[in-house]
Amino acid sequence: MRKTAVLLTILLMLPTLAFGADAKGPMPLTARQAFALIPTEIFENTRFPLSEEEKDQLADQGVSEYWNMAEDSRDTLRISSAAGLPDVSLHMFRSKRGAVAAFRTEDDDGVCISELWFISSGGHAAPLPLPPEPDTDDFFQPGRPLPGRLSSSCTYCVFDKGLEVLPSFTSDGFPCAILPDNAVYYLWNGRTFIKKIKNIR
Repeated sequence: MRKTAVLLTILLMLPTLAFGADAKGPMPLTARQAFALIPTEIFENTRFPLSEEEKDQLADQGVSEYWNMAEDSRDTLRISSAAGLPDVSLHMFRSKRGAVAAFRTEDDDGVCISELWFISSGGHAAPLPLPPEPDTDDFFQPGRPLPGRLSSSCTYCVFDKGLEVLPSFTSDGFPCAILPDNAVYYLWNGRTFIKKIKNIR
């Protein structure tokens, strides 16, 4: 978590370049403008990968051969497919120095896939790592009996306040269907993502 926060802080402190600037300073990028800056890796998790040319068409016209913009607002972009595939969404988490553009989609098995990019106010995009996976103990109340040597692996789902961490558990190397006591989130505080643990049982 510390490495991610330090990297994000450094990026947010980069000198601001003019992008659509006027006397009052640079104008914040919309989600659609940010989408146009970011490579198309997130679409490689879908059945219809997007080429750079198709991305440019989608950003400019709102539609490509397989994808169309179903929602287009300042902070949110939702891209749907005519084939009924899971949406690809983009949410902007803003700061004074730029923004984090957070992608979300699902694979064929319904597993949530998220991707983060830093967008400077000068119109430059750089990939960001996802926050580190929480400790397995974060998902359970102290003193709860747990089976064997329990470990977790996590995926991340973007929502409007940050990232939700979705764990799966193994015990002694075997899948373990155990319900967690706590939900774990990384919430945007205007500068970085801060881990928040919430009791749900």
